[in-house]
Amino acid sequence: MIGSAGRSPAIPSPGFVDPPRDAQHAFRAILDALARPTRSFPLKSPPQPPAALGRGLAAVALTVLDEDCTVWLGGDLDDPEVTAWLDFHAGARRVEASNADFVFASPRSLPLLDSLRLGTDEAPHLSTTVVLDVRGCQGARRFSAEGPGINGAAVVDAPWADSAFAEQWRRNAALFPRGVDLLLVDADTISALPRTTRLTPTPDGQED
Repeated sequence: MIGSAGRSPAIPSPGFVDPPRDAQHAFRAILDALARPTRSFPLKSPPQPPAALGRGLAAVALTVLDEDCTVWLGGDLDDPEVTAWLDFHAGARRVEASNADFVFASPRSLPLLDSLRLGTDEAPHLSTTVVLDVRGCQGARRFSAEGPGINGAAVVDAPWADSAFAEQWRRNAALFPRGVDLLLVDADTISALPRTTRLTPTPDGQED
């Protein structure tokens, strides 16, 4: 259709170059990250995603979102180009964060974890999965992580975490089997903190 100015409406940029193969690669990275908390895995990303979304978040969005799920976008991710791109490629319905299957957020726009869907004892999979944009985060906060998939303990550098996160995560982990899972997405890698991971602030990772 030609608009009144004689120009075609903007067509969203392409998604994956090879959708079946690239989505499978990204899905495997997500599963590996959840199975091996704190470890980073590379993502196969679309070449020209919306700038606000970036390559890593775009890869995750194309992999986990579809017309049968719901999503909330926070902060700079609630952007017209992003929403048009996701509508075109994924079709997920937009809802409030408290009702969303997936929450895509920056650290500053992240809702309180216990305000999200926590699942039930009978259906813990009905909880929200948080996809956190950690690109460019700076800070000295650090945790020691323990739990399934971690050999002993692992050190987690968490420049994205604010001073309230440790207590929020403690409450989240105490809800098991309920609770949210956290996917940490950088420019082109992903790591995860599933609800089974226990975090302890380290002395050298405390901020004043």
